[in-house]
Amino acid sequence: MFNVKQSIIPIVPLALELANVIFMTENENPREIAELVESSLREFNLAMQRRETLIFEISAQTAQIIRFSMISLTVWAAAMFALIIILLSDMGNITQRLDEVAGYMKNISQNITVVAGNVYEVKLSLDNLDEHVKVITMMNDSVSKMSEQVFNINTNINDINTSINKINTSVITLNDNIALMRVDMAKMNHQFTGLNSQLGVMGSNVNRMTAPMKFFPFP
Repeated sequence: MFNVKQSIIPIVPLALELANVIFMTENENPREIAELVESSLREFNLAMQRRETLIFEISAQTAQIIRFSMISLTVWAAAMFALIIILLSDMGNITQRLDEVAGYMKNISQNITVVAGNVYEVKLSLDNLDEHVKVITMMNDSVSKMSEQVFNINTNINDINTSINKINTSVITLNDNIALMRVDMAKMNHQFTGLNSQLGVMGSNVNRMTAPMKFFPFP
């Protein structure tokens, strides 16, 4: 590789020699003048060749730098595009997980509503049981009407049994709803675990996406 100074410095003595040729034409013979002019032109051609070589090398290096820069920018753009695609995929998975969690929350809300209805039915059954139990206290006031009261007692006992059966049915239904609610809570915990995993993967992908920015001289 030629230096700029190496291509410019020979031009200075060439100009001096040409000046000497002009001023020494009266004191020198024509042959010496021709040799001096030929030598000066040879050095001038050599300097111009060095200059052209230097310009060609600078152009080649500039083209190589531009080529490597374009390749680097292309690779960086491809990496950014791939990371953006991965990020969008992770966002889609997170959205799907959130939709599933919303579905489970809706099921839990429905189960809680059913449990509230069963508790209300249990309360009504207990109120009816209390009313039927009050009838038993009236037996001491109507000894003369024992047969009628016995019939009423049997009727009330049957009603009590019916109420107790209803209470048992409501309690069984309540237990079933509580079991379903536990299953839904377990599924929701599993979905939150998957959601946390997806958030961790998204954070890792974001870190990977911002890693190429460290190679650029940004503040």
